[in-house]
Amino acid sequence: MELTILDYVGLPEGSILSVRSGPTRRQSPLPCSAPFRLPPGPWPLRIDVLGLLGKTNNAILGEVLEERGLCKLPLEGKDGRPMSVTFQIGSRSNGAGREDPLPVKRDAEADARAYLDLHRLREFMHGLFELLLRERPEDPYAFMAKRFRQAAVMESQSAEASRSSISTATPSGSTLSSMSPSRESLAESFGQVPEGSYKAVFRSLRGRDVARLVISPGEQVGSVKSRLESATSTPSSAIQLFWLGEPLPNHSTLEEWFVDSGLVVLQIVCSQRDARVQHVITGASEGMRLWNLGDAEQVKEFPVRSSVLAISVDWKTMRIACTTFDGKLQLWDTSGCSKSIVAHSEEACCLQVEWSSDEALTGSSDSVKFWCLKAFRCKGLLKTTVVDSLSVDWPGRRAYVGLRTGVVRLWDLASLEVICDFEGGAMAAKEAGTAVSGMAIDCIGRRAVSGFEDGHLAYWHFEPPGRVEEFSSPGEVSKTKVLLAHFTALRSIVAQWSEDSRALVGSDDGSLSLWRLDSSECLVRFARHVGFVWAIHADWAKERAVSGAFDGCLKLWDLRTGECLRTIQGHSRPIRSICCG
Repeated sequence: MELTILDYVGLPEGSILSVRSGPTRRQSPLPCSAPFRLPPGPWPLRIDVLGLLGKTNNAILGEVLEERGLCKLPLEGKDGRPMSVTFQIGSRSNGAGREDPLPVKRDAEADARAYLDLHRLREFMHGLFELLLRERPEDPYAFMAKRFRQAAVMESQSAEASRSSISTATPSGSTLSSMSPSRESLAESFGQVPEGSYKAVFRSLRGRDVARLVISPGEQVGSVKSRLESATSTPSSAIQLFWLGEPLPNHSTLEEWFVDSGLVVLQIVCSQRDARVQHVITGASEGMRLWNLGDAEQVKEFPVRSSVLAISVDWKTMRIACTTFDGKLQLWDTSGCSKSIVAHSEEACCLQVEWSSDEALTGSSDSVKFWCLKAFRCKGLLKTTVVDSLSVDWPGRRAYVGLRTGVVRLWDLASLEVICDFEGGAMAAKEAGTAVSGMAIDCIGRRAVSGFEDGHLAYWHFEPPGRVEEFSSPGEVSKTKVLLAHFTALRSIVAQWSEDSRALVGSDDGSLSLWRLDSSECLVRFARHVGFVWAIHADWAKERAVSGAFDGCLKLWDLRTGECLRTIQGHSRPIRSICCG
């Protein structure tokens, strides 16, 4: 089909209009002289307005492309900032002396991921190899074969239980059995329905029919959820409906999503568990959004003009502090942005706020700054390398700065002097032949957990607490514990620091795991996102955690069981920061 832009209002010149229809996205700079060619629907339609930040010099591009090798291409930044992209152009030989272009990946990867998620194969295999390395049996193949047979029995029992628990509902209240009938027989099972209505089949993520309803064109999704309560024995607030992977908000209708009348299959996700966490704010390149996790609905949007990399919220007063990709520190409330300042020349990736005293620390790729939020001015500056994390002992006036090198730097906020560096994580990474990719620091218990690029996790302590004079030189590392958490880099880490410390880590493979640090025991493995997990926030008292990933998806987890309680397609861009309360 073709989509033609006839007119637009309020869009700045030079903007790029991005139109997404189902899995296909098309882009064109304004004004759009040609129609967008999209696959035939019905698809959910999404339109984004993008800005041009930089571009190539055509003359340079022509010269570089002739080399057919590794190229570093300079870009012209809109604001004068130097930019570049390094890439390599390649092809493969077809065996006849000619080179064929590399094949284009289409939906095969998405189908493979869906299959792995459906049967939880990734989690099973990860746990199997972890158990294998822990027990090291004499016959590893027989050991794995036994586990495969046990998993097969459990899978068949789970499928039978799912079939026996299926309940379906029609407008008249009668019950229908679901044995995956054809579309024709499904449509006929509804009988006569008003013209223009929807014959809706609600199907679980495992492909089981849960309910059937006739929906009028103007009926809102919230009303449909209320009608599904009796069929699912689940409160409407705990029901989520999806159309082609897109969550349907309560105030929307199927007609607004361009769904053709007739037979339609909607995915349904039900959770009997209490969310416990009431609200969450997420940050992405589209700005910040406030969500109600009770019914998985968006409450408010905060139009930040750059990617939001860190968030801190005072939930009592609903004041929000955030740092952005363009180096800004901003303060928001329910009425909008109240203060904004360019805090760093590079991206501001870390933030710690003490709301009672209106003080904050921000970190970037070259410095850490100490701020007074009342006057909105900088009180101190620490020149350093790339900052990964911050942990602050506000009463003690000390800040622990986790650097991307793996070093933890102790900074005195009273004198604004560096006291010393702790190198336990950096030394452990060097011994393992890898690099540090993430970190969480306990500023009170004087310990840290470092994530490595190869998926290992290191738990280490600083020196015993003492006077400032005792920190004049780097300390000894006290028995660093290293464990294999995942097989890819660990970039998101949050920890509960107590006598029985736990760490929740997110990996580049999209999965999460919860570890007891003292015993190096894996407590729970969670299902996965599609893409890197870049943001995690845990409410340890309520045993809940929220994660965001590259796919723009937001997930609420039960830390005791690993169950996913809510799934929200929060953004169309990667989620970079999360704060819940």
